[in-house]
Amino acid sequence: MLFAGGWGSGKTWWLIAEALRLTVENPGRPGVLVSPTFPLQRRTLYRAIVDIFPEAKRWPSGAANARDCLGPLVKDWSASDRVMTMFNGAEWVFGSADNVGSLEGASYAWGCLDEPRLVRAEAWRIFNARIRDPKSKQLRRALAGVPSLGWMWDEFGKPHPKRTVVRGSTTDNPHLPPGYIEHLNLSDRLARAYIHGEFVVLEGVVYWNYTDESIVDVEPDPTKPTFGMLDFGGRKPYFGIVQDHDCGEVVVEEVVAANVLESRHARDCAEHLQRLGLTMLECYVDPAGKSRNSMTGLSSFRVYEDAFRAAGVLSGHMQHPRGPVERHIPNGVEATRCRLQDHAGRRRLFVARALTEQSRTSRYPEGTVGVHGGLMGYKYPATRQHSNEPHKDGIHDHSMDALRYYVVARHGVVEQPDIAALNMSLDRSGSTQSHSVGYGAGDLHLGDF
Repeated sequence: MLFAGGWGSGKTWWLIAEALRLTVENPGRPGVLVSPTFPLQRRTLYRAIVDIFPEAKRWPSGAANARDCLGPLVKDWSASDRVMTMFNGAEWVFGSADNVGSLEGASYAWGCLDEPRLVRAEAWRIFNARIRDPKSKQLRRALAGVPSLGWMWDEFGKPHPKRTVVRGSTTDNPHLPPGYIEHLNLSDRLARAYIHGEFVVLEGVVYWNYTDESIVDVEPDPTKPTFGMLDFGGRKPYFGIVQDHDCGEVVVEEVVAANVLESRHARDCAEHLQRLGLTMLECYVDPAGKSRNSMTGLSSFRVYEDAFRAAGVLSGHMQHPRGPVERHIPNGVEATRCRLQDHAGRRRLFVARALTEQSRTSRYPEGTVGVHGGLMGYKYPATRQHSNEPHKDGIHDHSMDALRYYVVARHGVVEQPDIAALNMSLDRSGSTQSHSVGYGAGDLHLGDF
């Protein structure tokens, strides 16, 4: 079953409640709770458990007694094994989709998967195959998250006799703090998914919100904070320069190349920065660039950094998206789309008019485009209607990859606001147990189980 819900619709709470129900049905049997990463699990599932479990105070650490911390539903907690023993002898095993080794080999009576849109199809396949305990009363897989195209659509977007979808909207939750939806930073079309829990078919141009309003009359200014964005691109590298101006972040210059050695392109980029009198605070790049070239023994990362350092045009560091959530292409695309224009109409990312003029773009090497051409021509594949990843045609994707690295490494992916931080009625721990919100641990008692 998939609970396809918007942000703040209660998906994680439902998932924990479902895990409790399955625990009661399967005493003494193990179940698995999986998140995209362990850090995300600590921020979501752990926190929901503390909020929901009766008499729970905090997550146990060190030599703290699990029952004292998490209340009478819990007998024990092993931090090293990430296994929680419940009141009836059942075990909750916590796993990460990013670490498939944490899922391999075991058999579980049931499974819960949080935020499946951030999970790759291979991890879903392994998770699905692990739910096979012959003593289970019901081999149930429960998923909760914002619906996304890709494998989620293949599994739940089409009619299937063994698949059930329940939808929940952000607007259905009366306990959200005032202004919660206004705090969401979403692109207009994807708001249907992140607020109303709907599958949204992505087709045509990826950045549909890149319009004439995204083009501004701004020139490179040595007094403004300056950043670089770089896609190594094989034989078609792309380098862009972004500055913070009064209107927002503006792509003010670029170096578009084809059939050129990395060392040559790196020098060209450094010399261009010198001519403009610009020094980058940071340069955001493809994480794959840290791999060494088998011929030279140097990584692309190192080639460009050495050229920038030698020219004195980089004062900070070469940065790149690090975790699997940040490297997941659909997440970066949506984050970039939100910078261009969010669901409330706010624009934060722009392109200098000079980079859109044909007198300039017509001089770019054949088979290449700059950031303007990329934003105009980057599309979803026409042959795969329900794909959530843009088509890589070798022309439009290089500048778009560089822009995505910049947005994600500097600003992160799109995440829902912290309800506890927004709701001033919550205590400092973020727990709702002592408040009359009516949907938390105050309604649960050990006798219910």
